[in-house]
Amino acid sequence: MYKDRETNFQEHSIFLSEIAKSILEGDLKILSIPGVSEIIALYLLIPYITNDQLDTGMHLKIPQLDLNEEFINGVNLQNLRNALSHSFVSVEESTEKGIGRIIIDDRSQMNRKNHDEQESKTKGVFIDIIKANEKLQELHNKVINTIP
Repeated sequence: MYKDRETNFQEHSIFLSEIAKSILEGDLKILSIPGVSEIIALYLLIPYITNDQLDTGMHLKIPQLDLNEEFINGVNLQNLRNALSHSFVSVEESTEKGIGRIIIDDRSQMNRKNHDEQESKTKGVFIDIIKANEKLQELHNKVINTIP
């Protein structure tokens, strides 16, 4: 599980599967790895809902989030949601010198068309875990406060 940044990103699906397996087996030590709780919170807080559904409303209590709002580092909620729905997220290894960062695929910065047009798909977003945690706390409050 503790690998260098490039290996962690290339094997993000393995990393996410290891998180899931650990949780399912009751091994909650996995949650102490910096970034793991934030990844889970990202999946739970970023709504898998379209702007059209938000605009027209549904018979459920749905948060009225602006999906064009920036989350962090130029990443808006819609692109972040799309990147997360394809599980393109991981964390870099933390060291004695400091906590690693959350790594999110470049699809979190652009739509699929722009991503597909790239010749080199090497961009990515690196998010400070502490800042992500703070932003997720804010997003939680927005979710709760915007439900009609």
